[in-house]
Amino acid sequence: MKKVLSAAIVKILEFDSPEEAREYLDGMRAAGKKFRVQWECDVAGGKRQIRIQEQYNKSPMLPG
Repeated sequence: MKKVLSAAIVKILEFDSPEEAREYLDGMRAAGKKFRVQWECDVAGGKRQIRIQEQYNKSPMLPG
């Protein structure tokens, strides 16, 4: 029988501004989602990119 030991979804997102990215992360925190920001960077045009690792189906998160 298989057993999921850990799982996560990795997303790279681009936002129109750092404020929009912060609002997104604040919304995830408010919703009680477990996630880890792996990196954030500013890109051309004032945009902000973030890479997050998000818990998948209540499985334990992958190690750091």
